[in-house]
Amino acid sequence: MKKCLITIFIAVILLVGVAVFEQYNVAKQFKEFESALVTLYDKTKEKTATILDADIVKNKWHKERETLHIYVPHSDIEYIDYWLSEAVSYISTKDYNDALSKLEVLIDISKNTPATYSINFENVF
Repeated sequence: MKKCLITIFIAVILLVGVAVFEQYNVAKQFKEFESALVTLYDKTKEKTATILDADIVKNKWHKERETLHIYVPHSDIEYIDYWLSEAVSYISTKDYNDALSKLEVLIDISKNTPATYSINFENVF
């Protein structure tokens, strides 16, 4: 009986630890992605963004999404891929107004997505 209780206690501690690590990691990666998007947004607003700037953000996203696939469903990551590809395409053609709208959506997604996977009342029940 004592071993069973200790085993259950250890399992609960491990699960809570992994959940906290996951929440922290997802929030951190999306925060870094958001800051890169804001920088690109500012350059696009000033009409100084180049395809190189957009590719840097896209490559950063591709690097981060490799580990995000562990925590975030593929459909959510794919959704970001579509919006980012459109924004990069608009920047490459110097269509800054359309690129701004795509980047605004991406910034909003990067702010809201971590909350979707956080440990709070709305997500648990």
